[in-house]
Amino acid sequence: MSTSKYSKNKIRIAIVTNIIPKYREGFYDRLIRREDLDVTVYCQDHIPGMNFITIHKKYGERVKIIKFISAKREKISWQFLPWYRIFKDYDVVFINGNPRVLSDVLISTVLQLLGRGVVQWTMAHSYKSNYKYENIRLLWSRLFKRILVYTDAEVRFLRSKGFKNNFILGMNNGLDQKTIDAVSLKWTDARLQEWRESKSIDNCVMLLSCARLDTKNKFEQVVEALPLLIAKIPNLIWCLIGDGEEKYNLEKMTRAANLENYVRFVGQIYQEEEIAPWFLSSKVLIHPAAIGLTLLHSFGYGLPVVIHGNSKLHGPEYSAFESEFNGRNFKIGDIRNLADTVIELLSDTKACSDMKENALFIARNKYNVDVMVERFIQIAKTAAVRN
Repeated sequence: MSTSKYSKNKIRIAIVTNIIPKYREGFYDRLIRREDLDVTVYCQDHIPGMNFITIHKKYGERVKIIKFISAKREKISWQFLPWYRIFKDYDVVFINGNPRVLSDVLISTVLQLLGRGVVQWTMAHSYKSNYKYENIRLLWSRLFKRILVYTDAEVRFLRSKGFKNNFILGMNNGLDQKTIDAVSLKWTDARLQEWRESKSIDNCVMLLSCARLDTKNKFEQVVEALPLLIAKIPNLIWCLIGDGEEKYNLEKMTRAANLENYVRFVGQIYQEEEIAPWFLSSKVLIHPAAIGLTLLHSFGYGLPVVIHGNSKLHGPEYSAFESEFNGRNFKIGDIRNLADTVIELLSDTKACSDMKENALFIARNKYNVDVMVERFIQIAKTAAVRN
């Protein structure tokens, strides 16, 4: 099939995934609005045992909800996909490269062996994976001619692992920066000051964290660091956006250390308009454990980030971070070094100002949904032409 035909007709694309989460709204909005694409998403309406906010209903007939069976919170699962329709109706099929979804393994492998237009959409490296499991997954991924990963750094990682003949593209995973910028503009200095006063934080130096309150995020380290921080910055307050099973333990730790006046449990917030003033009022985002899209969310508001420097224990989005450029690293697990890093950064006004500009540049130009869509379409066109 020639490229000239695709310049006249829409490319028919199927995306097979688990769910469409709220944080992917900007990406799917842009993708589905494209006049040169005909996109259909095959997904579940939920993941058992997990409380992701899903938006599949927003897209009507563009989304086909599929039945599935799973065990142990998606440790292993099977989706009942319409195989015949997927083989027959689409020029390109994007399939999640997670071998725990057995149906995806089977259908994607068959499509590849038959020479069809299939793209494996996967994470090259996960901090959650053990070495043996990751090597098995990468061995399977090597079968695919076209692979879409989350960042350019993951492309380099796969090349170092011997992926010499595969067409690999990093989409540079991010958020809807245009929406973030539009919402930020609505928060004028006067409106933001009024909001701070309403929250009784107008005279405070705010630290922010934004993530689910799970043990894996290790927010107890921030509680332990707070006395050291307060000793140097008495008007400091740590605001924590999110909810989860660790909330009770964190509250208990806070009370035991007499830190109630220095901690604000904000709870879950999903709307950007409501999230914005917390980010815009903060000086630094602090995250003691593995970080993912929260990094780009912070950069979108020009917020420097303090995180540990072990890249292997972060999500792929960590490649957008550069110490002393848009944030600073602390020694993993070192409470005193965590506190010292935050104190030194807050005392360096010029560094904070420069990091703010650099963070915004990264979010606006390199890691956002517009870049994601552009690169998604690039690899889709390559697969469609070959198909």
